[in-house]
Amino acid sequence: MSTMTGEPEQVIPPAAARDAEIVTMPRCTRCGLGYLPSKSTSALKLTYCSFLCELGDLGFSITGLEHMQRVPRPAVETPPAEPEPVAAE
Repeated sequence: MSTMTGEPEQVIPPAAARDAEIVTMPRCTRCGLGYLPSKSTSALKLTYCSFLCELGDLGFSITGLEHMQRVPRPAVETPPAEPEPVAAE
């Protein structure tokens, strides 16, 4: 009870505070499991729970995409098109 107003103080029990954290856990876009973003191995921590879900959903990883280097293709010369022979009947 509060000594000033005579009303009971509102105290949140520790279990309720802990349950509130569970409710706000994000869910993985691929597998749907709840996870802690701080424990995620994915580069997109707020979307995927692990590197494998990121790789499976996108087909590539963001980290791999960041380290990818573009390799120029060699110039391929195409020979001029030859006219097709006409069949004589």
